[in-house]
Amino acid sequence: MVKFTFSHHPGRWLLGVFWVLALSASATPRLVAEYPTDSSQVAASDTTSRLAADLAAPADSGKLKVKVKPGHRPWRTDYTVAPGVTYHYERPGQLRWLLHIPRDLVQFPGTYFKRDNVPAFVAIALGSAALYAFDDQIIRGSQRFGRYIGLDNADIKRDLFYIPVRLGSTKVPLEMQVPDNLNTTFYFLGDGWTHLSIATSFLAYGIIKKDNRASQTASQLGEAILSTGLVVQALKRTTGRQSPFRSTQDRGRWFFLPSYNTYQNNVSNYDAFPTGHLATAMATVTVIAENYPEYKFIRPVGYSLMGVLGYAMLNNGVHWASDYPLGIALGYGFAKIAVRNGRTRVPEPTAPNPDGGTGWQAPKHPRPWYRQPQISPYSLGPFQGLSLSWMPR
Repeated sequence: MVKFTFSHHPGRWLLGVFWVLALSASATPRLVAEYPTDSSQVAASDTTSRLAADLAAPADSGKLKVKVKPGHRPWRTDYTVAPGVTYHYERPGQLRWLLHIPRDLVQFPGTYFKRDNVPAFVAIALGSAALYAFDDQIIRGSQRFGRYIGLDNADIKRDLFYIPVRLGSTKVPLEMQVPDNLNTTFYFLGDGWTHLSIATSFLAYGIIKKDNRASQTASQLGEAILSTGLVVQALKRTTGRQSPFRSTQDRGRWFFLPSYNTYQNNVSNYDAFPTGHLATAMATVTVIAENYPEYKFIRPVGYSLMGVLGYAMLNNGVHWASDYPLGIALGYGFAKIAVRNGRTRVPEPTAPNPDGGTGWQAPKHPRPWYRQPQISPYSLGPFQGLSLSWMPR
């Protein structure tokens, strides 16, 4: 706890948040809540017998342990995803995940820039350097293979809808384009609309089924994807690497720190490094797999689709292979942070205590950063003022 004190003498003023829905739709998670421990409500013997039944119940038994008003969703639920592995989920506030993005951006360096992660950073750097050395050969080989199997490398889309919108002199139209050939369909796997649809599906399922885990997954997806996108865009606008189909030299030119107008007027000439499509795809797969670990096929299916997406971007000349390692690492990193902050591992229950309690420990959940400061009156002898305390929990 960090504590600051402001004081004065008496008389002065005081200063002072589609398809993956199918993955979760069949789940019947085990919901657990604390029992009343008041002796007037529950006898110790009944509490003990219920605890024993809980410990013997299989994972995902679907047994509800809390009385909830009809039509209401519990604020807190615990999901047992494997024997001995239970996670605590709170019902997310509306769009509160937007307030968590600054926290995630601040936590990223402290979470990953550690000595333990040096091997991972070395692997990313060496992998990127090795791919960079063969970027031209990889692009040409990928496109030759596409022509051999009859896969058109043209990026062909058609408008599903288009709404012209302007912010001052800047055009920011609301539009949705859908693919019109097979390679573009593969490329569409990394489109923002795809990931928005996935997150919306989890949100809708969570609301309809009153499932906190699905709702939290939707919030974590929004949080991880937007955090990843902010960093990826900052790096694109810093490095200014040419896309393969715009390259004027081998492996593309780098225009470091192009001006805002220069970048906006010719985006494909500057936005190759790192990949944003694979970064957001990695974030999506990681968030879903972390929250639904009982579904072992999520990662293999997700990584396979990412492989198809990666090939499509080589075939249509949007990205170099060396753009991939850093983008994938960023998506994974921000997804892990969002998941870590969006759920809590529930400690294993202990034996009932002599006072009749069940022995369950209340899950510790960090306060949001904007609720950590607390102000209280301060008085010491003739001095009066305000005490500012910083309470992480």
